Amino acid sequence: MLAPDVVITGLGVLSCNGTGREAFWDALKAGKSGIDTVKSFDVSSFPCQIAGELSDFDPLDYMRKSTVKHWHRHVHQGLAVAKMAVEDADFASAGYVSERVAVAIGTSVGSPNEAYQSQLEAFKSDGYKKISKFGSSAFSGHSATVHVTIDLGFRGPAITIASGCATGLDVLAWGYNQIRLGLADAALIGATESPLFPMSFASACSLGILSKNNKEPEKAMRPFNKFRDGIVLSEGACAVMLERADYAKARGAHVLGELMGNASAAEGRSPLILDKSGVALAQACTTAMNNAGLQPHELDHIQAHGVSLEMYDHCETNAYKLAFGEHAHRIPISAIKSMVGQPYAAGGLLGVGAGLLALEEGIIAPTINLDEPDPECDLDFVSNVARRNDVDTVLISSISFGGTHSAAVIRKVA
Repeated sequence: MLAPDVVITGLGVLSCNGTGREAFWDALKAGKSGIDTVKSFDVSSFPCQIAGELSDFDPLDYMRKSTVKHWHRHVHQGLAVAKMAVEDADFASAGYVSERVAVAIGTSVGSPNEAYQSQLEAFKSDGYKKISKFGSSAFSGHSATVHVTIDLGFRGPAITIASGCATGLDVLAWGYNQIRLGLADAALIGATESPLFPMSFASACSLGILSKNNKEPEKAMRPFNKFRDGIVLSEGACAVMLERADYAKARGAHVLGELMGNASAAEGRSPLILDKSGVALAQACTTAMNNAGLQPHELDHIQAHGVSLEMYDHCETNAYKLAFGEHAHRIPISAIKSMVGQPYAAGGLLGVGAGLLALEEGIIAPTINLDEPDPECDLDFVSNVARRNDVDTVLISSISFGGTHSAAVIRKVA
């Protein structure tokens, strides 16, 4: 029996430059950055004082007050985008058996923020009996998956994956495999990250990876620019609804795209230093394309990791050359993190969202702040202004710390 094809029928987005798929896509097409001076906590002692905050996100629009009160921000975000994706897919009326709907909401950092600190202070002053009964699980990464299953009533396979910046594409691969293996008929897949709190900032500052361009926040994220000076952290979340293609067609669902192939690869070298040659990322890209049954000349667009660090940018550029040969120079490449910052686990799925919308409209979002390209990054990066382009196939790539890389391929469905 042939494995079923898998399509994407719903998309939910929380990004610092737009809440909801329409606002997100409008901002991307316009080259609008969501990065600004941090307002949620005091950053005066940090060399970096900017981030991508979800300034217009109110969790009470998506969940009960008790959920907002007792659970942490990454849960709020994950549940919100999950509900957006379900609504976008018109999934409630689809008639799926709840035991056949899988759920995976990935996160790498979670949100061990001030709520954790308050519980710690309660313990220090009055002992364990003063700690909230929610304290042991409120900031757990798995809490987002748990709440999505409970609130939406899905009872199929459920998991949380944490693989750094590759998380979004890795949960996507998991959902794809659940359907292909016949373990589920649909899968709600998401990633959520809320790394904007003092300890997160302090650790990134210690590592020396944050941009110090505090005077011009919207110009701070500069992937593939020779004058880049680091990343900008951001909050964010994204979810997609996956379905068996035959079931989606039978119910008349609007299909955003087909998920064709996925792959991962590891460098196995260093937790901090990335292999500039790009061999492992090229392996992930090549394997994803092979799984999709596609040749390099059939690839129309790449949604890049594009994180505004020199060794990452060089790794990506070299990987695409290795994976796609001469065709690499003819593939339009975009890095939306130039506008949405670095939301760790959520970045890959935000790239999937941008890729799906490019399939739908034939428009490729730009990489902003790319006025002076790094000479070593000499591919067709769509710089500063969106480009109209026929797009039938998109590859999305993610690079994670420690050299673990993932890629996914999606295509337009006729």
